[in-house]
Amino acid sequence: MSTGVSPQRRHENVGSKVRRLRMERGLSQDRLAIEAHVDQSGLSKFERGGRPIGPTPLRRIATVLGMTLEELVAGTDFRTGQSTPE
Repeated sequence: MSTGVSPQRRHENVGSKVRRLRMERGLSQDRLAIEAHVDQSGLSKFERGGRPIGPTPLRRIATVLGMTLEELVAGTDFRTGQSTPE
């Protein structure tokens, strides 16, 4: 029996992390979307876990947040969708 997590749940952890980092850096969703050249409504849905986001926009978001894509997704086990200790 599979204990897999839906793709939506897998993205939720990274989306929550993006939201936390964005807020820690004092960026509004609008500002992050503009600087990363992503759709603001898509970013909003991604942060809430309602929509996956591709690697290219995620890499641009990471850059605006001052990190690499690898650093941004670190601590997320995409096989299970669970956060791992950082």
